[in-house]
Amino acid sequence: MYTRNLHSKIILLIFLLVVTVAACSYLFYKQEFLYAIVLLLPAGIEIALLIYFFNRTNRKILYFFDSIRNEDFSLVFPEDVREGTLKELHRSLNRVNRIFAKSRADSETNEQFYRSLISHAKTGLMAINSEGRILEINPALENMFASFSLNEVSDFGKIDPRIPGMVEGLEPGKPEILKVVVNNELQQLLFNKALFQVVSSQVSIVSVENIKNELNHKELDSWIRLIRILNHEIVNAVTPISTLSMTLHDLFRKDGVLKTSGINEEIVEDTADALHSIDEHARGLIDFVNACRKLTRLPEPSFEEIVLHDFIQGEIVSLKGYTDENPIDIDLQNIPEELSVLADPALLQRVFSNILINAIQALDNCSQKKITISATTNYINKIIVKISDNGAGIPEEELDQVFVPFFSTKEDGSGIGLSLCRQIMHLHNGEISINSRLGEGTEVSLVF
Repeated sequence: MYTRNLHSKIILLIFLLVVTVAACSYLFYKQEFLYAIVLLLPAGIEIALLIYFFNRTNRKILYFFDSIRNEDFSLVFPEDVREGTLKELHRSLNRVNRIFAKSRADSETNEQFYRSLISHAKTGLMAINSEGRILEINPALENMFASFSLNEVSDFGKIDPRIPGMVEGLEPGKPEILKVVVNNELQQLLFNKALFQVVSSQVSIVSVENIKNELNHKELDSWIRLIRILNHEIVNAVTPISTLSMTLHDLFRKDGVLKTSGINEEIVEDTADALHSIDEHARGLIDFVNACRKLTRLPEPSFEEIVLHDFIQGEIVSLKGYTDENPIDIDLQNIPEELSVLADPALLQRVFSNILINAIQALDNCSQKKITISATTNYINKIIVKISDNGAGIPEEELDQVFVPFFSTKEDGSGIGLSLCRQIMHLHNGEISINSRLGEGTEVSLVF
C-alpha cells in the first residue's frame, strides 16, 4: 500500500514537473520571459518535493536497517501521522520490526533451551572449530577435568599426550575408547565426534564419557555368566570320571586292602568299560579346553576389499550340503553389486558360516523355510548386513546370553560360534547384534 501511494505521488510530481518545464520552454520560445521566470518557481518546488520524498523515505529505511543491524528492536515509528503515505511506511516498518523481534526472541529461547539441555547432560560435550579452538564446553566435561584449563584441543595434552591426536583423527560415528589417568584415577573414556557446517566454517561436536563403571559392571556380569557355564561344563565332565574312578577303586580294594585274587572276567570287563567311559569324558574335557583356546587365539585380520554380493553368493554355495536334504528359499535383497567392505576373507567366512548354519538349523520344524539377506548403507556410511530367518526364534530370557562363551540353545551346540563372531566383528571395528521373537524368527545384524 505504501509503495503504491508513494509511486502515485512521484508520478504526479514528475508529470507536473514535465508540464511545467514544457510550459516554461514554450514561453521562452515565445519570448514571454516574465511568465517563463514565474513558472520556474513551481518547477523548483516540484523538484524539491521529489528530493524530499526520496530522502525522507531513504532516511527512515536506513535508520530502520541500522537498528536491525545493531539488534535494537525497540525502534517504533509513529503511526498517528496525518500523511497517509508516511503512515503506511511507518506501519510496514513496524510490522517488519515485530517479525524480526519475534524471530530473535524465539532464537534466544531455543538457544537457552539447548544450552540448558547441554548443561544438564551427563555426557561431556564440546564444540571445536577448524583451528582446534574449543568454542563451547559443558559442565559435565569441565567437571571431568576440573583441575585443567581447557581452551584448545592441544590443552588435553596436559591430561594425556595421546588425546589431542585422537580427537583430531576421530571419524564421525566411529567412537574410540582410551584409558587415561586423571587425578591419579584410571578412567576409560569413550570419544565420539559429529561434524556440523556453520555458515562458512566446520565445527566438530565431540562427546567424552567415562564408561569405566559401566564396563566394570558388564565385565563382572560376563564373568559371572562365564564361570557358571564353565562350572557346569567342568562338573559335567569331571563328575562321571570321579564316580567311575571310585567304582574301579572299590572293585580292586576292599577295606583298604588291594585284592589280587578273585578277579574274574566280569570285573575285567567292567574295568574296561569304566576306563573307556573315563577316556570319553576326558576327551570331552580336552575338546572343551580346545574350544577355549579358539576363543583366545584368533589371528590378526589381514584386510582386503571384499565385494559383499559375490562373497555372500559364495557362502550360500558352500552351504549347499546343508540345504540339499531340506530345500530352503534363500533370498538376497537390496545388495548393490558394487557394495564392498574391508575385511579378512577367512575370518568373515567364519562369521557368515556360523550365522547361516544357525539360521538353517532354526528352520528344522518350519514347513516354509526362508532366509533373507540384505545389505544397506546408513546415514553415517556404515554398512549393515542383515540375515533373518522365519524359524522358531529365541526366548527373551536367553537372548542376552547368546554371546556368552559356551552358552547354547541347542543340545549338541558348543556355544562358541556366536562368541567367535562377536570377537571377529570387534577385530574389524564392527558390531553384531541379534533381534528375535519366539515363534516369528531371528534377525542378525552385522555393522561394518
